[in-house]
Amino acid sequence: MLKILRCIKGKIIGEGKMSEKVQDSAVSQDTSVKCLSTLVCGEEQDLKNGGEFSQILLHLKGTLDTALGELVWLAGESEHRLSLYGPFLARSILEVGMTAIAGRLDPTRLLVVKRTQEHANYTPEIPWKTSIQWRGDVIPENKAKDWVEDVSYKEITKAIFGDYYGRLYWAICMKVLADSETEGGAWLAGLKAMGADAFVPRRREEANKLYSLASKGIHSEFVVPPGSIYDRATIQNVTDRSIQVLAEVGVLVNLIPHVPHRVNIDVAVKLLNEAESIEVFK
Repeated sequence: MLKILRCIKGKIIGEGKMSEKVQDSAVSQDTSVKCLSTLVCGEEQDLKNGGEFSQILLHLKGTLDTALGELVWLAGESEHRLSLYGPFLARSILEVGMTAIAGRLDPTRLLVVKRTQEHANYTPEIPWKTSIQWRGDVIPENKAKDWVEDVSYKEITKAIFGDYYGRLYWAICMKVLADSETEGGAWLAGLKAMGADAFVPRRREEANKLYSLASKGIHSEFVVPPGSIYDRATIQNVTDRSIQVLAEVGVLVNLIPHVPHRVNIDVAVKLLNEAESIEVFK
């Protein structure tokens, strides 16, 4: 789909060639949105110097930058084109970003996916159980049990917004962030004011709503004209909210000591503040 968008973009500008003005604008836009991918995936140079897992994150970082760059371009197109491609790009941002977060929390998860996709028997024509799943890797399938003797390790969900990760990671990171002397905009202030135990249920609900809204636009579930459901204001809203959710999880994941490719808290907050100022729809 991203390739299709680039082909369409080339035809609109003329014979597949961008004017110098458009090229300069595209470079500027790409640079302005990279703060989000750095927060979520890690710094580019650090990833380039890493091993197999780092190369996975580098790929995801580039894909996230591309999706955001395509949205910046799409924002200047017609309402029809925006409603057709906007939901796909908005969901791509969520899926790619959450895949990177899931991998930084558990690198083995993405290494297994990579080795599966590199296997000689792999084909994209059938579903693979090792694939990253929204329900399971991002949103938990079942409610967490308390810390009791009959709970085995395999029963503990590894979902990003699962209760176990909430207790093990997010609540602790929220307290570290709240106690820090870092300063920023409304997003940072909102995180600091939010109760440590409130982050997971609130952002789990928010992420699920955004995913559902974007997915319905992709799968063409409507048998009647959707009207204003996927108009410019709606696509802008779902994009802005998706960026915020990813940026918030991104700043917190960098506060977990064992997570690979961390940036320090000052850099993480700086990137969060920059992400807040991203204007996809100007």
